[in-house]
Amino acid sequence: MHYYGNETIMSLEQVLRLRPNEVRILEWVRTYEFLENKYGLDDAVPYFLEIKCEGDTVRIRKNKITDFPEYICEEGKTFPDVEQALSLFHEWAEQILGQLGDEQ
Repeated sequence: MHYYGNETIMSLEQVLRLRPNEVRILEWVRTYEFLENKYGLDDAVPYFLEIKCEGDTVRIRKNKITDFPEYICEEGKTFPDVEQALSLFHEWAEQILGQLGDEQ
């Protein structure tokens, strides 16, 4: 986990363990663009996720990396509370990890 300004950067595995109260405290979390493989080397991940508390709402985004560091938002949603947002955020993280597992 790393901190840059008001942004916390975590691995996909770490965000799967995120709890609602942690998201509220951290306010803005995104995932790494790289994932350590079984050889201890970093492989590029084609997506990164963001969850951000913005006033009375919580925004999540699934961003596709086009030409690092460039990216596009492939999907984004806004929720009234962290619990609802975190459920889909975890689902997206599991999907990305599943895709990476299939490729290795």
